[in-house]
Amino acid sequence: MEFDVLLVVGIDAVGIARFPRLLHDAGCRVTLLAPHGLAVARSRFVTRHVVTAAEPEALTGRLRTLLTERHFHHVIVGDEPTLTVIARHRGEAWLDGWFPVEHRSSDAVEVILSKSAFQRAAGAAGLTIPKFEVCTGLAEVKAAARVLGYPVMLKSPYGSSGSGVRKVAGEAELEAVFHLLDEGNGVMLVQQFVDGQVGSSDVLFDRGVPVCWHSWYSRLCWPRPMASSCAREAMVHRDIGPMLAGVGALSGFRGFAGVDWIHDVERNRVYLIEFNPRPTPTYHLDVHSGVRFADAFRAMLAGTRGAGCREPSAAACGRVIHLFPQSLYRAVSERDLDSLLRCWSDAPWSDPVLMAAHLRRVFTHFLPMRWRRAVKRLLCR
Repeated sequence: MEFDVLLVVGIDAVGIARFPRLLHDAGCRVTLLAPHGLAVARSRFVTRHVVTAAEPEALTGRLRTLLTERHFHHVIVGDEPTLTVIARHRGEAWLDGWFPVEHRSSDAVEVILSKSAFQRAAGAAGLTIPKFEVCTGLAEVKAAARVLGYPVMLKSPYGSSGSGVRKVAGEAELEAVFHLLDEGNGVMLVQQFVDGQVGSSDVLFDRGVPVCWHSWYSRLCWPRPMASSCAREAMVHRDIGPMLAGVGALSGFRGFAGVDWIHDVERNRVYLIEFNPRPTPTYHLDVHSGVRFADAFRAMLAGTRGAGCREPSAAACGRVIHLFPQSLYRAVSERDLDSLLRCWSDAPWSDPVLMAAHLRRVFTHFLPMRWRRAVKRLLCR
């Protein structure tokens, strides 16, 4: 049996472009609802592209119409900004049956979308998290930072891929960072800084139950220290499974998501820090971890639970993958020959048009201007 899956994407995020391959491997026909020009539309594993306007509300209206016209076995929203706009319609009947959490419960929606709501829920559930305070206004933020002790992490309630997150070393820079991240209401999450290895777990949840996962340290991030990683190292830890079970229990999430954490190596504890309610960029790395997300997703759609590997074995630990195209973009921008050579092992050779789209972006976005001019001169001869 083939399954019809709708992938909804509103922004040109690099990571989601590799995701249709996983859905194809799961035996799914992939319908993409997205604006024109996104890299994900170049994937040969997209069966049909329904083009929509780029404005979030227009995309949401087109989604509602499409769901009345056609039945899908599963709907996946590929980025937080689009999911946030769709969530404004919580409680409306057209979200029933496919929204990733119980949308008629405002608590569940806020837990997956708001960093502060997620921290509160995780703390109430007894999960291991850094100390934190949710503050309103600069004065409260300063007071919380003094209590928690510098350095602290300052986070706006909403954001993705490292946006809205900054490390603050001392009070001298706190005010500037606060105004940089403030979304207009003064609400800010002040979080204790935990010194350790930052990482994340790619997870498939079935109504709050983690079906399978693999986990990775972030070895290189770019273009900012808190941005998405472009090189990852496989890891396993005894705390990961119980942590993911706790996250699933407090959210009831169904589908693909990412969970960010910090491994305090000295104490050998893993601290939960964030939840990403969308497919994260490294599900395709299951070829290295041995965790078959495609098989597990197909079993979930069929209403069964597969008997495959739920998490990678210790044998997978230590493998470092330079992600394509993220590591390629960084290598060109930073003149890093090692990353330039190593990223090709992760290139999507089976998806040549998508790969060509990524290579084109090297020329249009990351090559120095003088190099672009030289290439243009050569092409015009």
